[in-house]
Amino acid sequence: MKKEYCVAIRTLGTAREKYQVLLDSLKAQTIQPKKILVYIPHGYTAPKETIGVEQIVRCEKGMVMQRSLFFDEVDTDYILFCDDDMYLPPTMMEELFVGLSENQAECVVPICGPNHKRNLLKEIILYLYSGSSTRRNDGWFVKINRDASFSVNNDIQTRYLPTQSAPFACFLCSKSAYSSIHYDDERWLDSFSYASFDDQLFFYKMFLMNHRVLVDLGTGIKHLDARGGVRVDTTQRMYFKKKLLYILWYRTIYDIKNKSRLEKTKCQLAFFARNTIGLIALFVDVVKYKHLNYLIDYFRGFRDGRRYVHSEEYKKIPAFDAYIEKEEK
Repeated sequence: MKKEYCVAIRTLGTAREKYQVLLDSLKAQTIQPKKILVYIPHGYTAPKETIGVEQIVRCEKGMVMQRSLFFDEVDTDYILFCDDDMYLPPTMMEELFVGLSENQAECVVPICGPNHKRNLLKEIILYLYSGSSTRRNDGWFVKINRDASFSVNNDIQTRYLPTQSAPFACFLCSKSAYSSIHYDDERWLDSFSYASFDDQLFFYKMFLMNHRVLVDLGTGIKHLDARGGVRVDTTQRMYFKKKLLYILWYRTIYDIKNKSRLEKTKCQLAFFARNTIGLIALFVDVVKYKHLNYLIDYFRGFRDGRRYVHSEEYKKIPAFDAYIEKEEK
């Protein structure tokens, strides 16, 4: 394996000293990047922080947009995708390449911190709000469920594990695998005021297209969390959250070709059960945020999500699994 890579940093130029930490940690890598490419939207001021070798690339703004470019500037087989507020230990890139080679993978995601142990109360809260759960060790890190929620391995015995989804803040991926999934098809997500699920859209698509994705739990990477993005105010939170959830479920779970009628029925029942249980969290949010409109927005979001996936606008987007047959032939 040729251990050459370019770095693609997604930024709005607001991480400041945390961005400098990232640049310094890249400079300290035992395997140096061939290029450090900084993708910043038009109209945003380029960061003043520098190590003197970065190349600024202007692009359109968007969580997905800045990660779904053609990356013509990249002239290596691998790309390190990175947010602007990460600390990378000096040997991290060397270790990631070892993980790829030893496990015959095409993508590896360094995980921040140890495996997350959850107490019973936290487990219940996360399940009510997101459908997220933990499970015993079965050789996978994250699995995606029929209701578009995920379950996390909570009894990990090894450093590397295959996964169906992972955090999007930093990962090393072969350029060929990245290009094959046509992540630019998911730019529809950036048209919503409240964006989420960009990581699940990317990694689950990689999984469906038979690209082996690993997590590495031993690098020591740290997410400094500069919070450069802007979220909508909480009055719109519930509506967009449920609208996007319906679209995610329909696009990535339900509307997949060669899925039997029985399996689709199971997916429908799972999604209905998840969101029926979610009514408990809904009433907690109504009290917490003092927004009575959440009661209406909960159901309005699902309704409009369903309308969207049957709209002419959505039908112009290639199916989530549109390229699988082409890859398998």
